[in-house]
Amino acid sequence: MYCVKCGVELSAGQEKCPICETKVYHPDFIADGHETYPKNNTPPDKFERKGLMFIWTAIFLIPFVLCLVCDLSIHDEIVWAGYAMGGIALAYGILALPFWFRHPNPIIFVPCDFAGILLYLLYINLATQGAWFLSFAFPVVGGIGVIVTTVVCLEILLKSKGSLFVYGGATIALGALMVLVEFLVAITFRGGFSKFVWSEYPLISLFIIGMMLIIIGICKPLRSSLKKKFFL
Repeated sequence: MYCVKCGVELSAGQEKCPICETKVYHPDFIADGHETYPKNNTPPDKFERKGLMFIWTAIFLIPFVLCLVCDLSIHDEIVWAGYAMGGIALAYGILALPFWFRHPNPIIFVPCDFAGILLYLLYINLATQGAWFLSFAFPVVGGIGVIVTTVVCLEILLKSKGSLFVYGGATIALGALMVLVEFLVAITFRGGFSKFVWSEYPLISLFIIGMMLIIIGICKPLRSSLKKKFFL
């Protein structure tokens, strides 16, 4: 049985919801003239999506153009504006661009966001004549992108069923990624790898947390008990 207002799971015999204090509706009881379902008299918000998005686009476009004009007026060439404009364009693509679509698909936008981050880092690497993109930025950001995209895809395809297994596996994978990060830092910035110093600590911690989530997902009585106690 669930609360008719906030949807929290209720135990048998409860007369009101412990969260929103709404009176519990029992379908086998005869209504006594009082309303069993709460009325929501608040009118839905109405706004013009395209108009709002044009405003958001202008908010991002103004600093984008200002950075370009200021840099050209001071140096007669692009010196630092590329970094600022790239960051603004990246923020717009991540925060604003999906809202141009009525039903944006995270399976498409999430990997595209990480691809945009990689392009921005590649630009910084080339502009500074660095040598850290392929050996550090690409595998690290790519690994995080794979983990996040996998979690998003599984959540959508499974419709939140088995979320504990998904997040548990992702947590363990993130711990393994920390080992890769330490290895790549040593190879890229320290001239060579000798031994692992700090990565085993997040690996062990995240592995334990991930296994706890998986065990909770396997053990149905434990999962039900946690739902009742923490309203998960």
